[in-house]
Amino acid sequence: MAVLAGAALLPVGSLRWAEGFADSYDLVAPIPSTAETVARGRALYHQRMRCASCHGARGRGDGPLAASLTPPPADLVLHVPQHPDGELFWYISRGSPGTAMPAWDMSLSEEDRWSLVHYLRELAKGRP
Repeated sequence: MAVLAGAALLPVGSLRWAEGFADSYDLVAPIPSTAETVARGRALYHQRMRCASCHGARGRGDGPLAASLTPPPADLVLHVPQHPDGELFWYISRGSPGTAMPAWDMSLSEEDRWSLVHYLRELAKGRP
């Protein structure tokens, strides 16, 4: 089943994901990017949440599981700079429809998700 939204045809399952997405552009991290928050995000990315298993240790979308995923995981070095922090937070929180990227809003605290955003900024600059 699909719903016509503007000029786009969206699957009904995407409506929960899309709800509030336009507002994500203006979201501002409630915690600053510090060495501590970046380290926390790094630990989440590489160990606890295992983001590196899909996105790779350097975020290039070449993790050990990447070859088995269609579409392949995003190259975060290219992807992250194209989005404001709020959108990155949104993708981490809600996942990405039509991909293997899961939603982490039920598994990670808001602070953890913002720490990941801060780490992704460093990762995209080549500082894994």
